Amino acid sequence: MLAVLAERIEKSWYQQPWFNIWLLPLSLLFFIISHLRRIILTRVNPAKPVSDIPVVVIGNIAVGGTGKTPLTCTLVDLLAQQGVKVGIISRGYGSKAPHYPFLVTGRESADISGDEPKLLAQRLGCPVVIGSDRNRSILMLSQHHDVDLILCDDGLQNYAMHRDYEFVVIDAKRQLGNGWLLPAGPLREGAWRLKTVDQLLINGDSNSMLIEAECWVNAKTGVEQPLDYFSEVSELKAVCGIGNPQRFWDTLEALQVTADCKNFADHHAFSADDLPQGTVLMTEKDWVKCIDFATQEHWYLKVRAKLQKELQQKIVNELVVLASSRKKKQGI
Repeated sequence: MLAVLAERIEKSWYQQPWFNIWLLPLSLLFFIISHLRRIILTRVNPAKPVSDIPVVVIGNIAVGGTGKTPLTCTLVDLLAQQGVKVGIISRGYGSKAPHYPFLVTGRESADISGDEPKLLAQRLGCPVVIGSDRNRSILMLSQHHDVDLILCDDGLQNYAMHRDYEFVVIDAKRQLGNGWLLPAGPLREGAWRLKTVDQLLINGDSNSMLIEAECWVNAKTGVEQPLDYFSEVSELKAVCGIGNPQRFWDTLEALQVTADCKNFADHHAFSADDLPQGTVLMTEKDWVKCIDFATQEHWYLKVRAKLQKELQQKIVNELVVLASSRKKKQGI
């Protein structure tokens, strides 16, 4: 019963918003608590840098997937081309690490590291540190790893952490939903927050940012196949446990892939029993939780974030200058 109600509430964030009007008193309470907390941490006792490494936050003001992880991957690759060494910090949602902060190598199970940190560590090969205390994670990176810039995957509302640059990523289709704060709507902060960040990216807008599929990758062997590999294959199955599963289903449709689709909750801890018999398609984020029992019948879709050309150059230039500021202070 509660699960059905929760699903209806979330659906109403983007459809039939007036169904959630009874939750507005709770949204008012959420606003009061979060606003007081923000005032304390930004005005009364503002956060101070805990290291000399600049921190860049990639977050959003709404719950659910917006494309932050693909953007993080793209930024690390672009900055590496400019000689900028990047470290990543993340809360590690759902992780069960033996201690925090914890350095993710990519060899741990997703149960230990969390799905997104494992994906980032495996794909990028840069240091990834998880922990709810972002400042301790920053200190760990600064003291034990040679990095010029730290990207914080999510954490926009973590005002106890000083930041030097802020990204907000929103979904072009969902936008801000009904515009209400949690739990009546999907917002962690009001729309006013968009005017205070350094860069607003709209995922799904060709003038801003697009998530593009690159290829299909066999979950067992790592063999890559072109995007049309499954376009004429029948009796396919697909599973998805991300914040915005509709984006994956829309991508399959665009690739002319017909599959029997099944949704799971975001960050779902997949087991072998969750995967149906036959050829199964999934996202890369879901794949990292299936590595131990994946077979050659399982495939994931590799994607990347593509920024509009002029916007990409602007962002890279600003982040390179930010990273260079540390080197200048050190006299390098």
